[in-house]
Parts: sequence; structure tokens; C-alpha cells
Amino acid sequence: MRSACLFSIFLLALPPTPAQAQQRLTGITLGQQAPEIAMPDPLGDTLRLSQLHGYITLVDFWASWCRPCRQENPELVATYHAYKDSLYAQAKGFRVFSVSLDRMGGGAAWKKAIEQDRLEWPWHVGAVESGVNTAANIYQVQFIPTNVLVDAQGKVIGMDLHGEDLHHALDQLVERDLQRLSELRKQREKDRKAAARPKRKRGR
Repeated sequence: MRSACLFSIFLLALPPTPAQAQQRLTGITLGQQAPEIAMPDPLGDTLRLSQLHGYITLVDFWASWCRPCRQENPELVATYHAYKDSLYAQAKGFRVFSVSLDRMGGGAAWKKAIEQDRLEWPWHVGAVESGVNTAANIYQVQFIPTNVLVDAQGKVIGMDLHGEDLHHALDQLVERDLQRLSELRKQREKDRKAAARPKRKRGR
């Protein structure tokens, strides 16, 4: 069974029905545009969810003090590595955008948890300085861990997906057409070479 927590509240769930998922995130619904998130990362620089436009993105709500979140992190890391470079019909790849609910002053614990759990993606934001978690407020997060799956155009296509449910959702988005796969591979290789090519300095 999977447990959820928020400020010492515990709720057992296996796995959530759509109604239960809605209870965990009462500020959004399937099919709507995901509200923008603009919050500081561990270094204080502002990261925005919209910067991942073009990618399938899992907005993951968690906290260093949330035991169920920490227990789920190894599987989330495995999912990230399994799907981040997959070829998708309508997206450039898969990314994770982690939103920490660590409280004000909890910066050290937050950074330590990121390192300990090997959350290697660079998209981490929190409110450990201001104490005002705008993302949790806008999405109206009731329990954690929970998440929102966003497509390449920024639309909410899944809520509170974990384990096999998340894998199934991502599998549905992977390109299956062999001809299209070949085209995507060629384009990705072309983009990789272009990115690696040294840029010429413009003369005066």
C-alpha cells in the first residue's frame, strides 16, 4: 500500500481513483493548461515550468520530511532514466520538475535529500526562503507525494500517477510507427551534431 502525507496528515491509498487524485490536487483538472510555476531553485535562481515546453513533464510535489515521498524517489529516478530519452510522437523527451514543500528554513534538508536520493535532474524548486509555496497554493496540493503529468503543449494529461500507472501513461505517448521513429532518430542526431558544433564568432 502507498501512503501519503502533508503536515503530519497520513492517508493510505492503493492506487488512487480519479476522484482520489482530484482530492490530492483540487486546483486543477484534466485537460486544462497547467498553471505556470516560477520559483527559486536551491541556488536561488528562478526556474519556470514553461521552460520545459516541448517536453512531457512530470510536476512532482514532495518534501524531504515526507517519508512516503522518499520511499518513492528511487522508482521515480528509475522512471526518469528509462523515459527521458525515449522518442515521443509529439515531444522532445521526458523531464521531471520537482516542487519541494519543505518549510521555510529547510534548505539544508532539501538539498541533502536531493543528493541522497540522487534526484539528478536540474529542475528543483522550493520555498525554503520565503515560506510561500506558490505552486502548492495554485495547484491546491492537499497530500504528498502527488504529481501532474503535462504534455508538450502544457496541457494536464494525468494526475497522481505512480509506479505502473505512470509507466503506462508514458508508454502511450512513445512513438510506435517505425518510419516515424526513423525520422525522429535522424532529427535527434542532426540536432545533437548542431548543438556540438562550435559557434563562429562574428567579425567586427
